[in-house]
Amino acid sequence: MRLHTQKQAPAEAFLFILTFLTKNYAFDAATFINARNITMQALQVKGSKVNAVYLHELIEEAVSYTGNSSVLFKLSETVNPNKLGVLGYLMLHSRNVEEAITKLCRYYPLIGKALKPFFVLENGMHKLTLLTHKEGKMEHLEKYSAEIHLSALLHLINKIIPHPICPKLTTFRHAKPLYVKAYHEMFGDNILFDEVENALFFDKMQLVMKTSYDNPYLLSVFEKEAEQSLGINVHGSLKEQVLGCILIATGELDVSLESVARKISMHPRTLQKKLKEERINFMSLLSEVRQKLAAHYLLKGLDSPTIASYLGYAEPSPFLRAFKKWYGLSPKAWLALHIKG
Repeated sequence: MRLHTQKQAPAEAFLFILTFLTKNYAFDAATFINARNITMQALQVKGSKVNAVYLHELIEEAVSYTGNSSVLFKLSETVNPNKLGVLGYLMLHSRNVEEAITKLCRYYPLIGKALKPFFVLENGMHKLTLLTHKEGKMEHLEKYSAEIHLSALLHLINKIIPHPICPKLTTFRHAKPLYVKAYHEMFGDNILFDEVENALFFDKMQLVMKTSYDNPYLLSVFEKEAEQSLGINVHGSLKEQVLGCILIATGELDVSLESVARKISMHPRTLQKKLKEERINFMSLLSEVRQKLAAHYLLKGLDSPTIASYLGYAEPSPFLRAFKKWYGLSPKAWLALHIKG
């Protein structure tokens, strides 16, 4: 008989919300965690986890305790580009809003574990959304998580531009709440509920808005650092450009030759021909990117089904075979070896 395993959430996220409530609303943190046999010492251990149910209960308690449905939006205000390390500096020094969002999505693997941002053109609008990986497939965020993360994304954008903007449209999957004032204060007037996804929509005029900290030199420095961290370069030779564009395509869950060729503004057959002239082929480059990202994601704490999905595999088994071919070990054995090292 297969035992049911409880879903786990990062203790860091749990502690972040707990600290926020204690500091700003005099929340009784001790009583809450004691009732669940959690200690502050355990929460402060790097990389530790808590039962995901406890995180959900904490958010429910926060809304109930404060009597304020906007408490989650207040929580997201604390998000700051400077707290995101290299990824945050890439956003800060981007040329405009569109470039900042593109950098966020492209280099999210530097910080992302369970979440994946997407930025696509849809019906003349530019859509920014987040998905999460659950039980072997990509899924939409639940109510509270969607509220926190969409508001956090908007705060990040507004902290790098001289004048704040509101999305042209914001959509949520959950039903329209009784009170929507807090939503309108956060996202503006155009909000729809009971939609197919949680997303922020911007128009072209908003995306070309210049950032307050535009600095091409610093952007280049931090982009190189980000690429070095991932072991991939998006500049230089055709091979390096293709590797970088495969990285971007992986972030969009589309690692086809056609997708990468579009990013280089080249016909797929032309790209194949030019790569052949350099005695390389697309599939070997795709494998190289997947190999590097697989190791990176493993060290970030993702499980094999999640990594397989993120790398564009339809199911885990082809990924597991590929990983063993790359490293001579299973992901579990490879990780155990590198953690010990």
